[in-house]
Amino acid sequence: MPIEPGGYAVAKNEGDAWEMEPGRLAVFKLLATQTGGSVAVFEETVPVGVGTPLHIHRTSDEVLYVKSGTFTFQLGNEQEQVSAGYWIFIPLGSVHGWRNSGIEEGQLLNIFTPAAGAVAFEEMRLQGKPIPDVDPSVRDKIFDRNGYEFVTWDW
Repeated sequence: MPIEPGGYAVAKNEGDAWEMEPGRLAVFKLLATQTGGSVAVFEETVPVGVGTPLHIHRTSDEVLYVKSGTFTFQLGNEQEQVSAGYWIFIPLGSVHGWRNSGIEEGQLLNIFTPAAGAVAFEEMRLQGKPIPDVDPSVRDKIFDRNGYEFVTWDW
């Protein structure tokens, strides 16, 4: 719901939901369009073994909060295993990735500032299917346009 002047509030059970991958549900809490591009926030439920490739956001800093579960994060050449309660700051332009390395599903809160780094995911959601099912040429154009650079799955 909009709050004056120019603010926005979303309840715990609200937000646009999208299955990014099978079992990996993202719920968008604050979209770039709702915040004038200043910040974007989404929550993720992440199955065991699921994660991201090493990648770079060229348009935003990213902050991740581990709500539950155990994750392995890589930032640059450093890896660390973290659990519920950890906050991770990823500076714009940094090579990074994460995966659920625990024994149960986990939850992450993703914050992008400015919001541009999340716009790729917001646009991908509008394709109406999980990321692996989106036509690769469409997916690559969305990621390229929004400053998301793939590095490798092999980490």
